[in-house]
Formats: sequence, structure tokens, C-alpha cells
Amino acid sequence: MLDPSYSDQSSSRPHLIISPYPAKYITHWVLPDGADVLLRPIRPEDEPLEHEMLTSLSEKTLKERFFQVVKQIPHEVHVRMCNIDYEREVAIVAEIRQENKRRMIGIGRLILDADPKKAEIAVVVHDAFQSKGLGYKLVDTIIGIAHEKSVEEAYGYVHSDNTKMLNMCTRLGCVTEPLEEGITRVVLKLE
Repeated sequence: MLDPSYSDQSSSRPHLIISPYPAKYITHWVLPDGADVLLRPIRPEDEPLEHEMLTSLSEKTLKERFFQVVKQIPHEVHVRMCNIDYEREVAIVAEIRQENKRRMIGIGRLILDADPKKAEIAVVVHDAFQSKGLGYKLVDTIIGIAHEKSVEEAYGYVHSDNTKMLNMCTRLGCVTEPLEEGITRVVLKLE
């Protein structure tokens, strides 16, 4: 028997629904050297590829992306980064084939705020594939998804020493705001 003080409030709360894999975001892109890059939403089974990519980044790239050098990334963090609710977050991975083996070479992420008109953008590109246009392609893809989700303001945090990313953000029309401890906040108004 139910407790008399219990009231079913489920009808006043929206039900959580697990969104299906957003296959519409799968596309191909070509690096300047002619290598085919598969751009696609992240999947739970990408955890080993993500682990290999993140643990093979240089200290400089780790510091630019995570603002610290992270040597050991806990399994739980990889699980969280690969198992996402596609309604609230989209991560686009850049994957290539090398010697008949899949390799993740970049990740762009869009994370909706509690206010769905605002979202954070974060991008990391493996050292071996930087300065080839992949960072721009991932940002451009994520901004397109943000438009589709009716985001009005996209923002991110960039290490102030990461001049390549800051220059790209400026070219995209972002407003930059230096914060403490060598971090710059970048904001892009979307129309």
C-alpha cells in the first residue's frame, strides 16, 4: 500500500527520453594531404579510441584544452564523455583510418546550459593533426549544430597562450574576455 502522503507528480514533470544516435551529423571531410576524415557523433564504444587519443596528446595540448596536464584520465571520465544525452550534448569526433585501424584525431563538443539558449563549445585536435584546418572544421560543425538547436550564444574557455585558437575565434566573430589564471572566455552570438 502506498503512503497516503505520496502524490504522483510525474504528470507535472517532463519524462526523460534517451535520444537516438544522431546519424544525420555523420559526414566526411578531407585533410589537406588527401586523407579522408569521418566526422560523426561520439558513441559509447568510442571509449578506447578516446582514451588512446587523450593519453597521446602533448603536455602543451593537454594544458591548452584542460588547463592542466592530465596524465591519468579515470575510466569514469571516459565513460561520461562517451555516453551522452544527445539532446543536451553533442560530441563530434574526427576519425581516420591508418594501417587498417581506426584512430580518433579530434573532438568537438557542444554542451547546452540550463538555459538552452546558451551552450559551451570545446574542441581538441591531436598534435599530429593541428594546423590542418581540422579545429576550424570541428568548430564550424558544432556551431551548425548549435544553430539547429536554437542556441543564441556559444561560449568557450581558451588557454590565453593558445594563440591559434584565439585567432580563429576572433576570425569567427567571437568577443574575447581575459579571465584570471591565463584563461580567456570567448563568446559568439548566433543569429
